[in-house]
Amino acid sequence: MFHSVKKFILKDIVLEIKDIRSLQHLRTVHSEYVPWTGASIHPTALLYLLNDITIHKRKHVVECGSGISTIYIASLIKQLPQNITFHSIDHDDYWLSVVQNNLKEHNLENFVDLIHAPLTGQNKNFNSDGEWYDTSVLEKRINGNKIDLLFIDGPPANKNNCGFARYPAGPYFNSKLSDHFTIILDDACRKGEQLITEKWEEEYGFSFTESILKGNISVASRGNKYNVL
Repeated sequence: MFHSVKKFILKDIVLEIKDIRSLQHLRTVHSEYVPWTGASIHPTALLYLLNDITIHKRKHVVECGSGISTIYIASLIKQLPQNITFHSIDHDDYWLSVVQNNLKEHNLENFVDLIHAPLTGQNKNFNSDGEWYDTSVLEKRINGNKIDLLFIDGPPANKNNCGFARYPAGPYFNSKLSDHFTIILDDACRKGEQLITEKWEEEYGFSFTESILKGNISVASRGNKYNVL
């Protein structure tokens, strides 16, 4: 017991050091102040995400849950030579307005399509509370090229009875993925997210690797795969 706790604390310290280093790299992407909170994506995970976009030359990026990642991804896309379609989904229209205002302040609004998709009832076979983004909204807004990078950091899954809130992303996006893709699921240390990746592996043949030291994310890739962090 003592050794397992010690190992966990050591990993936490190493991740904190990596986060500090990652922030230095991220300044080359977006140099303005961004309010990081305890609920924000780890800088190390964000750097992993941006590296994947750059190294694998992603063409269609979709994220569930808008925020700091939205700003940085849009900033990166603005700098890159290739054309990239970027959709960012969130259920909270007020929060989306906050993100949108930040994007406008930095002339980034043309590099991301913000989608307000309220939470509605879904299949409850695995998703305990039965709510996910309104798919009728998503069908109208997300089309065209297959998705080659899917980042899942929403809907919120940190309250009672919503630990599996992100599960529907698997069945919804599975048929929309490119032959070469990466899926990144945030908050990988939580039990709900761990069970979700296990279920997705059973149902869709994904192979996830959980890594605290990459920013507490689980990653599944198919096709060309290069080390990005």
